[in-house]
Amino acid sequence: MAANGQVLQVSPADQVRAKLDDPRVAAALNDLLEHADLLAILVSGLDGLVRRSDEISASLTSAIGDVTGAANAPLKSVDLAGLADSFAALSGTMIDAAPALNSLLGSSLTDPQAAEVLAQLGAALVEAKTAHARNPEGPKGFFGILKSAKDPDVARGLGFMLQVAKAFGRQLATR
Repeated sequence: MAANGQVLQVSPADQVRAKLDDPRVAAALNDLLEHADLLAILVSGLDGLVRRSDEISASLTSAIGDVTGAANAPLKSVDLAGLADSFAALSGTMIDAAPALNSLLGSSLTDPQAAEVLAQLGAALVEAKTAHARNPEGPKGFFGILKSAKDPDVARGLGFMLQVAKAFGRQLATR
């Protein structure tokens, strides 16, 4: 910028104001402010975990060493130093994953009804895998699929899937 023949630099405050004009940035900041107490607890806990990761891994190694004194033979194949290193690396990964975990914790996935639906879906997936192992061919052709749709269980499942597709489509339209 130039004013009266002098070059002006954009101050950091001006840069922040420019970013706040972006509605997405403002919305994200509002979300952060609404969850500031939770974020502070999460950051404080993760900071303590990282600061003490060496001490924690040493304590973990020591505790496992104490256990091995009582039952030495089964744990001889365990690499305690490797386990401690893995734990230290995992704590760093947890810090990187904190924003994603925060999003998940704030989402509807933590709703008890959603958890129940996910549990039912998991059971259905296991049951379907077993049934597929017994009959890997499945229905043959388009008419085979139409015939399968007459099964009340299949019709109920398809109806549920259509409701999910409808709700998901509504959500996509609002974003």
